[in-house]
Amino acid sequence: MGLPTWAARLKAARHGECWTQKEVARRLTEAAHEHAGICLPGRESLTRMLRDWETGRARPRSPYPQLLALVYDLDEAVLFDDDAPDVPDSSTLGDMSVLNLFALNQPADAEYVATLRRNSQALVTLDSAHGGNEVFPLSLRIFRTVSAKLAVGSLAAGIERDLEAAAGESGEVAAWQAHDADQQETSRQIVHEALMLSRLAGDRDMELFELAHLSMLSLCQDRPREALRLADDVLTSGDLPPRVAAIFDVRRGRALAVMGDKARGFDALQRARSALAESISARDPHWTWWMDEAELSWHEGMAYAELGEWGKAAAPLMDASVRRSTRGRSRYHYAAQLLNALVHAQAWREAESVIVDVMGQANEIGSARTANLLLRVTDRIERAGTGPTSTLADSAQDLRCMLASS
Repeated sequence: MGLPTWAARLKAARHGECWTQKEVARRLTEAAHEHAGICLPGRESLTRMLRDWETGRARPRSPYPQLLALVYDLDEAVLFDDDAPDVPDSSTLGDMSVLNLFALNQPADAEYVATLRRNSQALVTLDSAHGGNEVFPLSLRIFRTVSAKLAVGSLAAGIERDLEAAAGESGEVAAWQAHDADQQETSRQIVHEALMLSRLAGDRDMELFELAHLSMLSLCQDRPREALRLADDVLTSGDLPPRVAAIFDVRRGRALAVMGDKARGFDALQRARSALAESISARDPHWTWWMDEAELSWHEGMAYAELGEWGKAAAPLMDASVRRSTRGRSRYHYAAQLLNALVHAQAWREAESVIVDVMGQANEIGSARTANLLLRVTDRIERAGTGPTSTLADSAQDLRCMLASS
C-alpha cells in the first residue's frame, strides 16, 4: 500500500518550507500557545508524532490538523481532503514547481549569469554575518531555478558552460547553508548536484571546493573513512595550489583523528599549517579565503576533541575564538565548540566567561548546527549535578531558554 495522500502532503509542505521535523514541532508548540491557548507534548514527542504522520503510520487528530494548517499557512482542506490538489514537494531539486515554470519563461542570458554570481557572493556575506538558517531557503530557491533552466535548455546561445559554472557555485553556497542549518542530508543532496554541474562546466576549482564540502559532511555524519578517501583522492590527483592542499590535509587530519590515528592526523594538520604560512598565490581559488590561522587552530582543537583529549582541545579552540575577533557565524560556532570542550574537561570556572560570550551572540546568529550543539552542552552541564558553579548552571538554563525561543 502506498503512502496516504494526506501524509505525502504533510511531507511535501514541510519540504517546501525547508524545515526539519524538529522545526515544525517548535512551530506547532508556538501555534498551539498563541492561537489555541493549549500546551502540547514536549518537542521530542511531537517530532515522533510528525514522523508517524509523514510515514502514514498515524493520522493527526484534533487539534493537530488545525495547527498544522496554521504552521504551513494552508487551508486544512488542502492538507487533508482527498480531492484537494497535491502540495508541490520542493525537496526534489529538479522539480517543476510554479516558481521554476515561471522562471523557464525567462531564458537565462549573460546578465543572468552575472547576477547569479553576484547573488551567490551576497548570500555568502549574509551567511557569514547571520548564519544559514534564514538564508538557506533563498539560496535553495535560486539553485532550483537555475538548475531547472539548465535542465530544459532555457538559456541564450553560447552561455551554457558559464551558466553551469555559476550554477555549481550557487549549489555549493546552498549546500553550505544547509549544513549550517543542520540539514546534513539535504546538504549532501545539493552538493552532489552542484558537483555534477561544475564538472560539466569544466570548473575544476569549484569541483575541488565541492569535494572538500563532501569530505566535511562525511566527518559530520560519522563517516571518517569516506572523508579520508575523498581527501586522499584529491591529494594524490596532481599538483594542487598550496591552500587547496592545506584544506584537504585538514580534512585528512580530522578523519585520521576520528579514527584514532593521532600521529598521522597531526602530521597532516602540520602540513596544512606549513602550506598556510605561504602567501596566497595566483593559483589559489578565490574560495580558499576562509582557510586562515583561526580556522586551522579550530580544526586542531577539534582533532584533540575527537581523540577525547578535551583539556588539550581547549587551548587551540580558545586561540581560534580570539583570532576570530569579528562577530558572526564562525566566531559563534568557535565559542560554542570551546564551551563544549571546557564542559567535557570539567573546567567550570573557565566555562563561565565563555558561556556569557555565547549568550551574547545566540540571538544574533541563526545557526541550527550551533544551537543544537549548545543544547547538548547545556544538557551536559545539567547532568553534571553539583560540579558546575552556580553561575554556570544558571547561565546554562538561561541559554537553553534563549535557544528555545529563537
